Amino acid sequence: MNSKVAKLFDNGAILQSNIQEDDVFSMIEEQYGKSSYGTVKYSSNEMYWIGYIYRYFCFTYDLTSTQVYKVIKPKQLRGLYFAYHTLDPAQTIERIIEANDISIFDKYDIKKQYELFKKIRGKQ
Repeated sequence: MNSKVAKLFDNGAILQSNIQEDDVFSMIEEQYGKSSYGTVKYSSNEMYWIGYIYRYFCFTYDLTSTQVYKVIKPKQLRGLYFAYHTLDPAQTIERIIEANDISIFDKYDIKKQYELFKKIRGKQ
């Protein structure tokens, strides 16, 4: 979540490029090197779904990869895979937020409202 690739996703630069899946893996290996890290191996379907949920979470709530990673860990998402992988991603995220009683969004909404308030007040 702290890789250069994650930052490209977060700032939207990845959308302006013609980068392929293999290129993404090459960039990660270039930055961190090849790894056989970890004893728990995820299936390709689990990895795809977890990555998709993380990205969807980032885009829909306008959060960075690191912020979303702090809210929900891959181990928890893996545990939810069989129950939630057929749900709409928005429903999945809503259920995760409800189940974890996540309050990061309250702070985020207040900050966003304050910025909007300052913008409106500045124009009057």
